[in-house]
Amino acid sequence: MTVADVPFPGLVDLAVELRCSTAARPRVSDPHLNPSRRTIDSFWSHVVRSPGDGCFWWVSSISSPDGYGRFNYASGSRQRTVLAHRFAMELAIDGPLDDDVVCEHKCNEPLCVRVDDRHLVRSTQSENVRYAVALGRLAGPLPLDQHGRSRYQRSLDIRAALINGYDPEALYRAKMNVGPQGLLF
Repeated sequence: MTVADVPFPGLVDLAVELRCSTAARPRVSDPHLNPSRRTIDSFWSHVVRSPGDGCFWWVSSISSPDGYGRFNYASGSRQRTVLAHRFAMELAIDGPLDDDVVCEHKCNEPLCVRVDDRHLVRSTQSENVRYAVALGRLAGPLPLDQHGRSRYQRSLDIRAALINGYDPEALYRAKMNVGPQGLLF
């Protein structure tokens, strides 16, 4: 088949040009990729802050099945995907976390990225497990909340409630798994 045999010969040239110009560059995962100012601004643009001493809620990508926020950024051909709360901790300490550091949610909210003593603190895996057991929230690898939802589904509900900004009533309904008229979802 020649170009003359193709009903729209110009499209053949266009298709070849597009294939050549939009070929995806492979990206390399780089756990040590430093964030730029633009990356940091992008991160905070996905956070809704509760007033006062409340949580700072991550309202972007959420990982399944654990319900934690995920943040992805790139520079050139390198990229990094990190848990949102770990990224917030790295910003707070101005550098990367050691692999053995766990960020413990004292507020028990997987989407919280507020770094302070009442919300997100540096910890160890054993301290984090002890805290979860003491609170009765470690009932298995992925326990359900008191309303029968997985942590992932609960996080999706909270994100949906806050995606357009802080709304205390919508947040309450999402946390309690009740609809606008007080009916269980």
